[in-house]
Amino acid sequence: MPVKVDQQPAYVLHARPVSETSLLVDLFTRDHGRLMVMAKGARRKGTRSRGVLMPFKPLLAGWTGKGPLPVLTAVEQSGPAPELKRPLASGFYLNELLLRLLHRHDSHETLFAHYHQAIAQLAGDHAPHPVLRI
Repeated sequence: MPVKVDQQPAYVLHARPVSETSLLVDLFTRDHGRLMVMAKGARRKGTRSRGVLMPFKPLLAGWTGKGPLPVLTAVEQSGPAPELKRPLASGFYLNELLLRLLHRHDSHETLFAHYHQAIAQLAGDHAPHPVLRI
């Protein structure tokens, strides 16, 4: 039986094209940890998810499917997107750490909260070095 998840808080860690119209998206979610989903049609012009599936934006995501590659069924921005100007590289560094160090489908609710806070701090006037150390 396929798994269906709705309205899951998430962030995009990485997205890459898989065809002319679709993306493979690595998400970091609050309750399901890190997972990869197929975003069918996300690269088409006029698609709502095209401008939403970007790093550092707080999202509410839904997906369905069983097996290693579920299909993204819904995604919307859940709050204001922070503007990372100067510490953009620090944000991508955080994303890379999560991609390399977390196993798929392991819930990390506390780490998700810390990641959310770190992105907000990097968008503010905080220096990136203390944020990354914490």
